[in-house]
Amino acid sequence: MPAAVETNPNALDISMSVQKQAMGTYSYLQRSVDWAIPPSSRRRAHDAIWAFASARALVFTFLVAQALLSFFPLLLFATFAFCTVIFGLGAAIVFALFWIGVALLLLVPALLVTSSVAVLVWIWTVGGFMVARWLYQHASVGGSGKAQVDTDRKQLSAVKDEDGPSGSVEDVKVCQ
Repeated sequence: MPAAVETNPNALDISMSVQKQAMGTYSYLQRSVDWAIPPSSRRRAHDAIWAFASARALVFTFLVAQALLSFFPLLLFATFAFCTVIFGLGAAIVFALFWIGVALLLLVPALLVTSSVAVLVWIWTVGGFMVARWLYQHASVGGSGKAQVDTDRKQLSAVKDEDGPSGSVEDVKVCQ
């Protein structure tokens, strides 16, 4: 007894869905190609190739055979060159990062030492200034005197009268 052929409605739905998806993909690719190369340019190129193939059939078949058989090795070489460049850049970056890390291992202790020395120099300078100011304020040194300075055409003299730390700039008189 012959087996009855049954049609599955789900199989038809799947087939229609796949066909619809394929048509959408084809339409998208066609729009992309039309955007990249306008149909008029493609038509001119097709006509020129067709004319060349008709006029010089032997040369055309030779060029097509060369292009088809050379495409795969050229593609492999281009892929190799691209991967080599990417690998070289990656290796250079890793190499540079390694040596930057080594340099940081030397830089951090050097900065710690130099900043510590800078703090000590600053403390020493501020301490020296404060001690000198304290000594100046507590020293009972006073002085009086007259100084004369000769310039090109003038003779300037200054008189200073200071009574210890209470003296001020107002005590200096310039006489001409």
